[in-house]
Amino acid sequence: MSSLKKEIYLTKENKFEKVEKWVKILREYRFNKKSIPFQLSKAALLVIDMQNYFLDASSHAYLPTGELIINSINSVISYFQANNRPVIFTRYGIDDTIIVKSSKMKEWWGRNELHFSDPLSEIHPLLKVNNSNIIKKSTYDSFIGTDLQDILENLNIEHIVITGVITQLCCETTARSAFCRDFFVWMVIDCIASQNEELHLSSLKAATHGFATPITSDNIIKNKYNE
Repeated sequence: MSSLKKEIYLTKENKFEKVEKWVKILREYRFNKKSIPFQLSKAALLVIDMQNYFLDASSHAYLPTGELIINSINSVISYFQANNRPVIFTRYGIDDTIIVKSSKMKEWWGRNELHFSDPLSEIHPLLKVNNSNIIKKSTYDSFIGTDLQDILENLNIEHIVITGVITQLCCETTARSAFCRDFFVWMVIDCIASQNEELHLSSLKAATHGFATPITSDNIIKNKYNE
């Protein structure tokens, strides 16, 4: 299978079986690792790039599985909001007023960049954005060129829970960067999506091995953080 092939690998019908399979696989990559006690009182939820750009079928960047994680993400958002914990959305793109002299993202992908004036840059309307911070970013890493670190430090955050898209790009890059900045990182494996299962699971394996704890949305809501 081509690593660039897009597929619907997670559905309502196969979610339980598929996620259980991922949990078992990823558990092997946590072998001999110390369990990190999760502290909700010091946690923030990060919802990465859940924009029409990735969730609208008319977009070239459309992820077939992307829309299927919206309900699970909303469940986690509701849980954080009910516990008065911060929820932060990121929005990828570039400002129309900024002239970019040299964009490596544009050169790498070989296409024009997403502008914030484009409706595709908007966060998907089904996401529960109310009472959340929204930060704009122009690259994979949600910390670069943003005030994310200042926001987290001002809130005394130590644990970052990551959801959103794309698993191996913005989610993994942000998770790795957060770990290197001394945050504990949790990746919600059924609230993150990629082009296909191969890329999704490969990224989660690397993250689980090196810098993030995998968890399911159900276990977050049920306070089962180390299962």
